[in-house]
Amino acid sequence: MQPDKHVICTLFDHRYLSRGLCMIKSARHYGFVGDIWVLCLSDECERQLKDMALAGVRRVTLGQLEDLIPCLREAKANRSTLEYYFTCMAALHTWLFETQPDIDGTMYVDSDIQFFASPEIVFDTIGDAPVAITPHNFTPPMRSLERCGIFNAGWTAFRRTPEGLSCLKWWLDSSLDWCYDRVEDGRYANQAYLDQFPTIAPGTRVLHQKGYNCAPWNIGNYKMTERGGQLWVDDEPLVFFHFHGMKRRFGIFQIQHREYGASVTWLMRNKLYRPYITQLLRFERQQSRMPGTAKPITADLRSKKTSDVLRFLVKLIRTPRTALGSLMRIAQNLPILVVGSRIF
Repeated sequence: MQPDKHVICTLFDHRYLSRGLCMIKSARHYGFVGDIWVLCLSDECERQLKDMALAGVRRVTLGQLEDLIPCLREAKANRSTLEYYFTCMAALHTWLFETQPDIDGTMYVDSDIQFFASPEIVFDTIGDAPVAITPHNFTPPMRSLERCGIFNAGWTAFRRTPEGLSCLKWWLDSSLDWCYDRVEDGRYANQAYLDQFPTIAPGTRVLHQKGYNCAPWNIGNYKMTERGGQLWVDDEPLVFFHFHGMKRRFGIFQIQHREYGASVTWLMRNKLYRPYITQLLRFERQQSRMPGTAKPITADLRSKKTSDVLRFLVKLIRTPRTALGSLMRIAQNLPILVVGSRIF
């Protein structure tokens, strides 16, 4: 009997490519040798990944996805680009099971996730469960956000079993029918549907490990420490972290912990975010040197500097207290400053 073949899958466009490359490199660094499938959300992304020719990284285009699932084209016409991308998550799992008969398990990870231990640890935890999901585990002040979903759609896993495929089909059909960036009738995007997975697929495994899908929205529940070069979340090792909401303005990377009722410690800033940003910038420089790159790769992380500065100066003149309050909030988040090639 052949061993199970499980794969990692993700999706991003060329503006998120540097983050996707960070995720892929971290998976490889910690020993994952299986295929990593990327749904390329733009032609530029597909072209650049093709030119990079990364071993074991396999590309899927939106055209291929839509050919297999024609209803996606109809969905694309009645929702925003972001909402359409949400819809594509269940479709990507479906495409892999339909077109790759040797795949037994899929693990979707958002492109802004990074591994700090082997992904095989996660696959071992999933075991033979037909479906696996991770709870947001919001900090107490932010529990109201559970209206957007108890579980996080940025990480999902399915196995090729009747129960797993049935749950996946329900998720895809539901997402095709309604997937909008608003809370309505107990639904939110493709995410709140996950709340029903344990009912639809009773074998669903909820991964409660603190080091799985650790993120700004739950880090405030834990104490992060470092032992022997390994980051720990309370008494559990950090396995993968979700760098959600990180933004760059005027060369300042803003960390979004306080928006979720959490603080940023020196350790988080310098042992978690700073190495990640260093790697991110390295990939951005690599991309900028690629032939045919039409525009800055970092457009998604960098707002228009001039307009941002002018907007802030106007705000400082008109409402100085509000402007200074904004600066104080940024400072409390221990932002990371990038000047040229130097990171502070």
